[in-house]
Amino acid sequence: MISSIDDLDLIKEKQVFFFDLDGTIYLGNKLFDNVLELIELLKRRNNTKFFFLSNNSSKSTNDYLNKLNGYNLNISIDNIILSQHPVIYFLKKEGYKRIFLMGTTSLKKEFENEGFELSEKEPEILVLAFDQELTYDRLVKASKFLEKNIPYIATHLDDRCPTENGYIPDAGGFASLLYKTTERMPKVFGKPNKEMLLFKLQELDIPPKNAIMFGDRLYTDIKMGKNAGVTTCCVLSGETKIDMIKNSNDKPDLVIDGVWKLLDIL
Repeated sequence: MISSIDDLDLIKEKQVFFFDLDGTIYLGNKLFDNVLELIELLKRRNNTKFFFLSNNSSKSTNDYLNKLNGYNLNISIDNIILSQHPVIYFLKKEGYKRIFLMGTTSLKKEFENEGFELSEKEPEILVLAFDQELTYDRLVKASKFLEKNIPYIATHLDDRCPTENGYIPDAGGFASLLYKTTERMPKVFGKPNKEMLLFKLQELDIPPKNAIMFGDRLYTDIKMGKNAGVTTCCVLSGETKIDMIKNSNDKPDLVIDGVWKLLDIL
């Protein structure tokens, strides 16, 4: 099931490299081997762009920038695409101002910096993110708003988040809990929504066939890449194992053990 060297030669032709973070570039706080060397190689390649993507909306964009540069990757904020980015774009496009945000203090500050008012009483829309500071009181408030038929969106719906010590509940679990109470599910903007890739490719004026998505999850990373028409490569360093690929409808174009293999390919 691991892709052959001949198949992997396809990677050399790509202009845009999209990388998932958790389970692909690092796991918890541990960077995978050869990532620093890989990013330096991509920086030196002519006409090559690379981006780090995450559905994990528990942190702000600046938090992610600081974390990645803490690994000495030396990237800019333009190299980062998070699930809150298409949400913020949508809210501004539709004219929403007052929001009830189920998110961390860090994420709330980012939304406030973008000009939104965080409202506990009369919000125009409910936004669900990966709220690692979630309380029962906040769940009750969210349920009451949803019962009043307020518009409802989510940054992403991952069921679980990988850490060095195993999986923890993610936004998908919170949404399922609220569904049990209100029978409502949100409109979703993060992976596997193809727009998370296509908006950047349109901005760069580069066709999807010239891009590749690396990720460890079939139902988010790989599905999103396939939906967007980009080449997909599943890494086996995170959630997905070989047997899962065999039994999935979202089969990747390529499979490698981990991104550290790209140094040999490129």
